[in-house]
Amino acid sequence: MRTEEKEQWRSESVHKMLMVLLPYLHSLFELLSLSRVSPALRNAIRDQTILWTKVVVDPPLSSRLTDDILWDFTSRSAGKLNTLILRKCSRVTSKGLWRVVDANPLIKKLIVTGCTELVPEGIIACVETLTKNNHKLETLHINGVPGFTKGHLSALSTYLPQEGAIDLEVCPKCDEVRMIPPCSRESCKREGRNERECRGCWYCVPRCMQCAVCLGPDTEVEETACGGEVVCLACCQALPKCRFCNKPYCTGHSSLRQENTTTDAAMFACQSCDYRTGANASDPIVLD
Repeated sequence: MRTEEKEQWRSESVHKMLMVLLPYLHSLFELLSLSRVSPALRNAIRDQTILWTKVVVDPPLSSRLTDDILWDFTSRSAGKLNTLILRKCSRVTSKGLWRVVDANPLIKKLIVTGCTELVPEGIIACVETLTKNNHKLETLHINGVPGFTKGHLSALSTYLPQEGAIDLEVCPKCDEVRMIPPCSRESCKREGRNERECRGCWYCVPRCMQCAVCLGPDTEVEETACGGEVVCLACCQALPKCRFCNKPYCTGHSSLRQENTTTDAAMFACQSCDYRTGANASDPIVLD
């Protein structure tokens, strides 16, 4: 086989393998990255409706996502979008979200954590749309959306009465609307959900930022590189460490890590130890 034929065969083989992987990619970052490999892959990603039934937008793309860009990507599902996950998308508004929801009434999971331009009334309107005409919204995560009160939470509960469907609750310790994480400590899990002593929000109960286990006065903890947070000793041992200060990043802040490409892939530089930030964080999102 000639060199040119080998190269063509190798290229076709790689392309076929990438096509097999497409159904397993849902992160917008993954889809956009793969679409740059070749024109054929770009067209395949753009035209396959099934790839757009689940849209996940995480940092660093979050800060660049606008209402119009969100509409463009979600429209590719042809009304079959069932999962929409937007994390820290500070430019997405309630109007833009409702437009997407109105065109995709089959959404079962709606996660908009940290989307600070959304308002409670807009979220309630979206939930109302997704629960009428026998449509079944099952999961709603709104932690980090400002302005929620007990009245708003009560209104949402009329549409989503099932326990655990909404990630916000009224904290029994401070009486504020906040997220109350489950505790991973075995003794706490054996108690009833409403009876466990450590049931409370992050402000009222000290917890490991990684596994959410409650931290007692005798619990061994380690400070993270995330900025004043702590993790339990077990999580600290399992998490990757900054190659300079040896402090870990919890999974929730992993996007802030400055990855190391020259040594062990499990090592990284935390922001405090590395003056560099994401070099491509300001690149525009390319619409194909």
